[in-house]
Amino acid sequence: MPTRQATKQAHSLVFCPDCGSLLDPPSGAEDNVACGICGGVVVAAAFESVHVVTRSKPGAFPDRPLPRVVAGRGHDGAGESRTSQHLRDGATIKEKCPKCDAPEMVFHTAQLRSADEGQTVFYSCVKCGHKHSVNS
Repeated sequence: MPTRQATKQAHSLVFCPDCGSLLDPPSGAEDNVACGICGGVVVAAAFESVHVVTRSKPGAFPDRPLPRVVAGRGHDGAGESRTSQHLRDGATIKEKCPKCDAPEMVFHTAQLRSADEGQTVFYSCVKCGHKHSVNS
């Protein structure tokens, strides 16, 4: 995996000592930065001494999407597959699965188009995990 060379830049992780608001970094050759909330003043050099380190869990940014989990395979820490957990928690409807002809599916809706158009209904089969959507 290629690594990026760290570049020095002014961070806005300096807080106003008077009100605690996050300050905007200096925009140029300013000697002081004023708080936009209370008017408190901080020396611009304070932004140069801030060292920022971020950490993420190893799986937070996967290189590729997680594999599709089929019921009975691939378990999370609780011992239940991600697919069956999703299907168990969703609302069910008597809708025939186009892939395996199971009589019941789990569904959820989302408003993906403009407000004057219908919502999109997402279906998941409780038997085979097949997914499809319908614009209503």
